[in-house]
Amino acid sequence: MYAVSSLKVLADALTLSRGIIAILFLRARGFEDPTMVVRFVVVLTLLGWTTDVCDGNLARASGRTGGRVASADFPMDILMMWSGGYAFARAGLIPHPFYVGYSVFMVVAAMLSRFNRAVLLGFCAPLAALPLVVSYTYAPRYFVIFILWIAIVLVADWKRFSQVVESFVDALPDPQRRLIRDILGRLGFHHTGVSR
Repeated sequence: MYAVSSLKVLADALTLSRGIIAILFLRARGFEDPTMVVRFVVVLTLLGWTTDVCDGNLARASGRTGGRVASADFPMDILMMWSGGYAFARAGLIPHPFYVGYSVFMVVAAMLSRFNRAVLLGFCAPLAALPLVVSYTYAPRYFVIFILWIAIVLVADWKRFSQVVESFVDALPDPQRRLIRDILGRLGFHHTGVSR
């Protein structure tokens, strides 16, 4: 029983660690060259995404996937992605006014949609891709590291990836949902339900 409880505590700590990563991004200053910024953001982003893979697996292993911290999983992901982009914008690697405008548009769209998961995921996809795009431009070695990490995680945890795709599809309006679910079914994705 103690081991199960410890797994849940560890899962929650890993979830909250993405908030700490976001704070580090927001407080980062004084980078001398673009490569340093890219290395900082990519390494911490990969650490954050690794905690995201692990926290769900640990919570499921504990048999206790719910709770207050578990419900903060998706907001922590968004905060980490957004703050990583903010670090790039503040360092001048992406246009600061554009990033501010995108952020405002994202918040307004989220509120108007009543925080619909499909809308949020749609806005988060470019944020998730930002470290790849920026590293490809300024530090190709970190781009390769990021691609290798993605490949390893997809192979190791394909089921979870398919669940994330399904959560996006589930949040779509019905006609689009049925069409996309049919296409995904032909590609081998099957509806399994999502937690954490």
